Amino acid sequence: MNTRSIVSLAVSAVIVSAAVADVPFQQLADFGMGGAPYDVDASGRIVGAARVEGNQTYVPVMWNSPTANPVVLPNVNGGYAYAINSNGDIVGNEFQVSGVYGTPVLWANGIERVVLPDLGEGGYATDINESGVIIGSVISNGNYFAARWVNRQLEVLAVPEFETPDGIVWTLANSINSSGVITGTVRGVAGSGTPSAAVRWGVDGTVSIVPSEGEETKGVSINNEGAVLINGYFGGLRAPALVQPDGSVSVLAVPADDPIGATALTMSRNGIAAGYYYDEVGGSFGIKGVAWLDGVFTPLAMPEGQRYAFPSGVGSNGLVFGSASDGVSDRSVPGFWALPVQSNFVQPLLASGAPGQTIELSAVSRYGTAANVGHSMAMTVGSTMVGRSITDAQGRARLSFTIPANYQGSQMSVRYTDETGATATGIVTVTPGCVAADLNCDGLVNGTDLGQLLTQWGTDGSADLNGDGTVNGADLGQLLVAWS
Repeated sequence: MNTRSIVSLAVSAVIVSAAVADVPFQQLADFGMGGAPYDVDASGRIVGAARVEGNQTYVPVMWNSPTANPVVLPNVNGGYAYAINSNGDIVGNEFQVSGVYGTPVLWANGIERVVLPDLGEGGYATDINESGVIIGSVISNGNYFAARWVNRQLEVLAVPEFETPDGIVWTLANSINSSGVITGTVRGVAGSGTPSAAVRWGVDGTVSIVPSEGEETKGVSINNEGAVLINGYFGGLRAPALVQPDGSVSVLAVPADDPIGATALTMSRNGIAAGYYYDEVGGSFGIKGVAWLDGVFTPLAMPEGQRYAFPSGVGSNGLVFGSASDGVSDRSVPGFWALPVQSNFVQPLLASGAPGQTIELSAVSRYGTAANVGHSMAMTVGSTMVGRSITDAQGRARLSFTIPANYQGSQMSVRYTDETGATATGIVTVTPGCVAADLNCDGLVNGTDLGQLLTQWGTDGSADLNGDGTVNGADLGQLLVAWS
């Protein structure tokens, strides 16, 4: 959740009366044995796990839309799919054939099954960002270490200084934002009263404890503005809170009549948090889902006949995913709650230049009237994606692009797509400002242009004057003919 939706600047639990109507639950299809959804991408594809008939084990699945039947992802021994990015890359884990831990897995483009490297005992892949960086944990000698995989190569993340009763320290990476900043937890070995703290790993791998005044805090998720969602005890009441990059802490609202408090389980990259609180369901004790949308405590309706509901993922489109059970049978009902979110949109900015000139492609991403900060935006010229950029504090993404030296048209079409799924098409006006061989468009064909051509030799760069796909002797000849 970002700074525009903070509900308190004080480090104390915010008490509210929940007056917002419960958001209805919508069930997802399963195989008749239950399931659990975890994440959704910008195009509405959902990933999670479901049980199949005759097998008590969960298998990783994908729903191609909220109304589709689940499709089982390639797997060896069952497992879970935890996260999906806008490229369709999915991460999760499979159960080990012989062993007690998981096996970290990537499903590239939702199809190709790739077992990720670990330290020999197993691990878990829990999240993936738009750049394809995967995070999770790996196991060595029975201990957990936070990790990330870049280009499918394992990197064990730094362990912060942290005191535990027996000196054994575990680290868990839980969430990564579009800029590559990671959050998770440092803790002692699992057990009651285990000391813990929220952790932030920078893009360069540097590690720091996330400061807060809460006790027993754990890093749950991180949004694109760098705010870390934690759970802790504030003023004696359990509540979630947001810790901004500058260290300021904002405790999220909890119901006035709940003496126990609330717990956050997940947060979208644009800052929608979700979790659970304790409430009466059908005259008996129950656990209900809740979302914090723009700082407002928003109860999620309990599915008919169920008593316990737990959100497990939130999309930037406002879909909160989770499952519910009756506490008697062993079936979990998968589904989602659709929050009334504002629309995301993209606004392209004007661009122009001559063939061979490097220009700036840029567009602004917005959520209602506010800027989407730290969001990944893909830019596609014609049918070719030329790159991604991260939006700045004003929601603007910028990318350098060189107009091909041999381009003959007067306009180029550019499609801008941000990670929320919002898209818009802009136009680059191509001016006849210089001849093709004038690679830097300074009005002269000279040694500077020759240097650029030689630097690009053998590639398909802007010095490919004849458009045959390779910078070679033919292009050198054209440049020399045009020499000023």
